[in-house]
Amino acid sequence: MATDHWVLIDRESLETGGRVALDRLESRHLAVTLRLRPGDRITLCDGRGGVADASLEVVDARRCEVEVVARQELPADPPRVVVGLGVLHGQAMDWAVQKCVETGVAVFVPLLVERSQLGARAAAGRTEHWRRAARQALKQCRRPWQMEVAEPQAIEQLVADRAGTAGLVADPTGRRLSEHRGPLPDVLVVGPEGGLSPRERQLLEEAKWARVRLGRWVLRAETAAVVGAAMLIAAHEARGQAPEG
Repeated sequence: MATDHWVLIDRESLETGGRVALDRLESRHLAVTLRLRPGDRITLCDGRGGVADASLEVVDARRCEVEVVARQELPADPPRVVVGLGVLHGQAMDWAVQKCVETGVAVFVPLLVERSQLGARAAAGRTEHWRRAARQALKQCRRPWQMEVAEPQAIEQLVADRAGTAGLVADPTGRRLSEHRGPLPDVLVVGPEGGLSPRERQLLEEAKWARVRLGRWVLRAETAAVVGAAMLIAAHEARGQAPEG
């Protein structure tokens, strides 16, 4: 039975009857903040699709231990969608990370583009912060699959890593996603406030990345990332569920 207390664990078995030691941060949260006691139930998640009910056996602010009671049966993995977002200032980037987790994005890529609001060094210094934000969002939304937050990278690297497989670019002048023909890409690029530079747009155009618009109005960058991710995931799910023939 699922509980309100989700705990994300790393590299641990979720086999029934197994015993799991929690890290100091999670232990302190359960013991001090929530004031749980031995026998209370929590839900464990390994971030790779594994979720299990567990019972607290040892409650200590430095090290809690739990026993796995039963694994939960979950639906199949969601579509794997990647979102690259031009790096934004503080709260806007945090919000985009959190909401992309809730939306179901598999990989979030902070893009170092000409109009990024942080430089490469500052963005690198924020990466662990964004990863912590993603972990907390995962627990809040009860998502079994952890979102990867990639190292900040140039848009040229993202294109090169695709090995000739084109993605999508959010652009108010583009076509609607429903008008896209051929295989549906799994990567969406969203520029920062002010958009991508002419050089970057040319790079993506030469790589045959299609431009898609995400609605009737011009969206803020962080909003576009989340709306675009939701639209792309829904499109993949619709195609995957469509009857054959």
